[in-house]
Amino acid sequence: MKHYIKYIVAILLLTGFESRAQESTHVEGKSHESLKGASRLTLGLGHTHVAEGEVDGKTKWLPLASWSLNYDYWFSNKWAIGLQSDIILESFVIKNKEEELIERSYPVSLVPVAIYKAGEHISIFAGVGAEFAKEKNITMTRLGLDYGFHLPNNWEIGASVLWDGKWNYYNSWGIAFTVSKIWPKKHKVQP
Repeated sequence: MKHYIKYIVAILLLTGFESRAQESTHVEGKSHESLKGASRLTLGLGHTHVAEGEVDGKTKWLPLASWSLNYDYWFSNKWAIGLQSDIILESFVIKNKEEELIERSYPVSLVPVAIYKAGEHISIFAGVGAEFAKEKNITMTRLGLDYGFHLPNNWEIGASVLWDGKWNYYNSWGIAFTVSKIWPKKHKVQP
């Protein structure tokens, strides 16, 4: 577990700790809304890839269909906290490090994450949570990147790439296409 903490600390140090950002920025006459105080809900459709899948007695790479639903709260223009959830829409068998076969039936992951907005379009996230299935619940670490394009009326489309390390069991990585709705903080109008 110590090496997972090292990875998380390294990512945070590499991205910097600057969270001071202006409430509004202006680029070529366009005003961009502040994320501070905003909420974002994201729906994703993707695939989770498991290298340790077991099919007909052979270890194979498994691409598994998945959906995700994520919620984020932006407490500054650069930093947010969120809850990421996803479900793999298939049952599968994996071979763990001890060569045991373990079945996973439609596993659901819930991961609280910290999010850092590294640029106008790129966000980095990391967190520790759990994958739940009827056979066994597994603690996991998640690291990933989001890339989003801003659309009118506070919508965003994008892609997400992530790595999940299921502690002492298996690793997976995923890619998803995402659609997000952002609810900016409402500012009180002064009379």
